[in-house]
Amino acid sequence: METTTLLMSAAVCAVSGSIGALLARRMVMRNQSAIEGIGESADQVLRNAKGRRDAILEEALRAAREELEAEAQRHDEDRAVVRGFQEDFERELNQRQSKIDRKWNEVQSQENQLNERLQKSHETSPELVRIDAEKSELQKSLIESLTVRTNARREELDSEIRDEVLNAEKLGISKWLLENQEQIKTEAQRGARDVLQNIYNRYSPRFIWPKSGFNVEAPSKDAVIRHFSEGSAVTALLLEGTDTALDAVVDPQSNEPPTLKISGGAGVDKEVIRLSLEEMFGRNQFHPDKVRQILQKHRQNLDRLTLRMGQDALRILGLDDMHPEILKLIGALNYRTSHRQNQYFHSLEVARLAGMLADEVGVDSKLAKRSGILHDIGKVLDYKIEGSHAVISGDYATRFGEAEIVVDTVLSHHDDKIVETPHAYILKAADAMSGARPGARVDMEEGFQKRIEGIAEVINSFQPQGVTGSAIMHAGREVHVFVDNRKIKEKDIDPLAQNICRKLESDVQFPGQIKVTVVRRIEISEVA
Repeated sequence: METTTLLMSAAVCAVSGSIGALLARRMVMRNQSAIEGIGESADQVLRNAKGRRDAILEEALRAAREELEAEAQRHDEDRAVVRGFQEDFERELNQRQSKIDRKWNEVQSQENQLNERLQKSHETSPELVRIDAEKSELQKSLIESLTVRTNARREELDSEIRDEVLNAEKLGISKWLLENQEQIKTEAQRGARDVLQNIYNRYSPRFIWPKSGFNVEAPSKDAVIRHFSEGSAVTALLLEGTDTALDAVVDPQSNEPPTLKISGGAGVDKEVIRLSLEEMFGRNQFHPDKVRQILQKHRQNLDRLTLRMGQDALRILGLDDMHPEILKLIGALNYRTSHRQNQYFHSLEVARLAGMLADEVGVDSKLAKRSGILHDIGKVLDYKIEGSHAVISGDYATRFGEAEIVVDTVLSHHDDKIVETPHAYILKAADAMSGARPGARVDMEEGFQKRIEGIAEVINSFQPQGVTGSAIMHAGREVHVFVDNRKIKEKDIDPLAQNICRKLESDVQFPGQIKVTVVRRIEISEVA
């Protein structure tokens, strides 16, 4: 039994080993086939990769060859352009060299001619010396002969001959001026008309109507009587430090509200008082402390406003900066009128016109505009400073660093200083144009006529003392009085002018000032 079992086990082992060997052989053969398949796939991948590599290299080589060909073509084109420039440069260089050679030949020729002339001058120098000596001897002999014949010294003859020549030249110049005076005058007038016509064509003014009067309407008669009666503390506070006056206009027979009228003094002071009164009535504030605060507030506001208006004027005109005090005076002109013309806008207009006139005649327009904006600043102060507003303007312009030519031009616009410069005439013309344009000034014809007649009557009243006539100019602001030189001596002129001024002040109502000039002259006429 055990033997049979052993045999069976041996047989099973033998069969198992055969089967295992068979299976192992099959597996080896299968793996070998797989390995051979993998090898064949790798070879195919390598062949494909090599083909792609060759294609990429060929494409890159072709692109590089095309780029090299394009680069070579660009280099050829650049080389052709450079060659063209080089040919142009060589051609221009040859031309310049030819010109230099010609100039050199000309210089050499001129130098040779100069040398020849110099040689000739050296050769003729003794002859010239001899001729000059003969001329001197002849001149000396002629002078001696003339001295003997006229029985006079040489110095006296020289003086007489010089005077005679000068007189002859003066006579010739005078004759020429007389002969051409009308033509010169006509040409000057034609030129002036052309300039003014150009200005009128270019200038488009804004017609600024004047500000309303400094009047404030009170809410009731009781308020005026209570707070603004004579000697009231409120009125004293409002007028403190000013030259203004405050008057109540109350009509007992009318139901209309009363009016407080502010007059006299500086325009800025009147505006401060007007604004303060309106706020006081609006808020019903009349306590002295409140009134003082209101006044201080409006005073500070007006100071800032006038400074800003002065700065705005410079900005509009394109001018350099000025002293702040001058700028405040320019802004304060907004509260000053002349013939109801707002003086701030008048000064701006004069400055613009002066600049345009200066451009037309070819002089410094900024200087003209600077003189124009400053020419009337004295009107802000003429209520407390005696003298012409032009003199006051010039004085303040000098005080705050303006140039002398600007000051002289300002002084000249009403002939307070005679300045014969283009800018002086330009400022006069611009001032006249601004005042004379339609709508610029409002003046009642009846009042104007009465004022002129009153001035004429005052002047004529001095006829028994030697006054022979008068000329009233600048709308009654200037008067020339002519006197008989046989009746009025030179020492009597000053007292006569003072008497005329005093009589004008007492007998005639007029705004501003009147300049009186007494003319005493001696005229001698002869006919040749």
